[in-house]
Amino acid sequence: MRRFIVVLIGLGFFVLGLLPAQHASADSDDDSIERYAVVAEVAKDGTATVTLDFDFDFGSDEGHGPYITLPLRQEIANDPDHWRMLDVTPGPVSSPSGASAEVQTTTENGNLLIRVGDENRTWRGTQTYRISYTIRGLIAPNQAQSGLDEFNWSVIGNGWEVPIRNISVTVKGPANVTKAACFVDFDPNRPCGAKSDGPAAVFTQSSVSDGTPMQVVAGFPAGTFVGAEARLEKRLWIGNMFPVTPVTGGIAAALTAVGLGALLRRTRRGARDEVYLGLTPGVVPAANQQVSVGRGAADAPVAVQFTPPKGARPGEVGVLVDSTSDNVDITATMIDLAVRGHLRIDQTGKKDWTFVELQGRDKVNGYEAHLLRTLFQSGTEVTTDDLKNRSYSSLMEGTRERLYQRVTKELQWFTRDPSQVRGLAVLGGIGLIVIGAGLGFVLGLVGFGLIGLAAVICGIAILALNNKFGARTATGSAVLAQAKGFELYLTTAEADQIKFEEGIDVFSRYLPYAIVFGVAERWAKIFEQLAAQGRYVADNSWYVGYGYTTMLNSGFTSSLDRLADTMSSSMQSATAASSGGSGFSGGGGFGGGGGGGW
Repeated sequence: MRRFIVVLIGLGFFVLGLLPAQHASADSDDDSIERYAVVAEVAKDGTATVTLDFDFDFGSDEGHGPYITLPLRQEIANDPDHWRMLDVTPGPVSSPSGASAEVQTTTENGNLLIRVGDENRTWRGTQTYRISYTIRGLIAPNQAQSGLDEFNWSVIGNGWEVPIRNISVTVKGPANVTKAACFVDFDPNRPCGAKSDGPAAVFTQSSVSDGTPMQVVAGFPAGTFVGAEARLEKRLWIGNMFPVTPVTGGIAAALTAVGLGALLRRTRRGARDEVYLGLTPGVVPAANQQVSVGRGAADAPVAVQFTPPKGARPGEVGVLVDSTSDNVDITATMIDLAVRGHLRIDQTGKKDWTFVELQGRDKVNGYEAHLLRTLFQSGTEVTTDDLKNRSYSSLMEGTRERLYQRVTKELQWFTRDPSQVRGLAVLGGIGLIVIGAGLGFVLGLVGFGLIGLAAVICGIAILALNNKFGARTATGSAVLAQAKGFELYLTTAEADQIKFEEGIDVFSRYLPYAIVFGVAERWAKIFEQLAAQGRYVADNSWYVGYGYTTMLNSGFTSSLDRLADTMSSSMQSATAASSGGSGFSGGGGFGGGGGGGW
């Protein structure tokens, strides 16, 4: 039922978006465009200056003029959470035949409407018009399948209400066109004329019927367009307004006190971690030591630990603490790899970094190897701008997945996969909410709606308390106790209480753990005090800052936050720019829209 509702709502919005604004004349069945000539000149930044010349035949009736619609946003294949934005700026409009060229522009349903003509005057026969505008967002840089920078354009959208004849489209770019293709109705089996000559490509088609789109694709060498990555905006829909995923959902630890106390107690018992009975929290028994395993008490006290859990990397600790693998864990992992000598991080601008590959001093595990291998796949240096390339799209997500598998499968710190448990809980919580809402409505007719409300409250409680679930094994609980003890040390230790280890840069070594626990800024300030006292000299070998000479600077920790955000947004751009496959396979391009007469 829920899936049906979502589909129904989505279909409704889709249909509404396709409905043209009520600008067409009441009797326009014989209107047509007898010549449709387009020239698009594309600059190196991906901005296209478009000039559209066309002859509009009003047929047997009078008409005020033509109108066109240009989309300002589009759906992205396999990404329901974002819109791909198209930046359109209207330019001059004229009529060489002498018809009225008065212009009105409005924005409706995510489309730019350009209406040409005078509502007080009408015209007969064929009139010539020229409409110009600039548009940005038609470039797919370094498309994965073709290996080219593709200018992928739905030059005629499916919203045209009149047939169009004698079509010619010219695309001019800053480099020679290496490949060109043209399709009618986005169908690779219906090609239209396409040829290239140096920096220009010319596409032709004798005619298309009303509502039939035409797509043109011009391929330029990869790297032709600089800064032409897709601009994305958050797209609100049922799925992301109320996400049903292991990250945002979960299993509840409690039910409401209204009639469901027994279920609450049972749930709480099921979520308690296993522990080694008879051992101090944080102690793991020896290999030949026989120890019983039972359920531990919630919020058991922990002792301060002056070192991180032995053998546990920062990212692994992050997953153990909150049962999820997120970007904070990946940032901590990257910093840890830098501290261990596997790479150097050079900050070259406020939001720009360069990563330099180094020969590390120790062995890396699976998720760390994936991060390094993917990061340096093309050379020993890579910038955050480079990460926008589609070939890096698996860097963050692939590392998160492998890190999560490391903790849950290899180290076996959880009794069951928390994501699976949470997924079941989300379904149960939503089920209770839906049932409670329906029951509350029905029973509310006779004054017993609170019975349904109790189920809704329980469902909300299950969703709200999802992070309480994901029971840990006895070994996982021991490592967690060590981690919490170390967190206590990082959050309470003062400058004169720092325990230095011989041969170890304590600040750098423990910084990734401070990032995981959210206390990096405090940790940096302590060592800033020690440096001012002459008791510590920062090791700048793994991080070269921007605008300052030492990491012990007020801007250092905020730079790390920006680094995580920049990498995440770069991955997002890489995925969006390559979604939907190559334009040379058809399937539609960017832009489109429609038009007609009024």
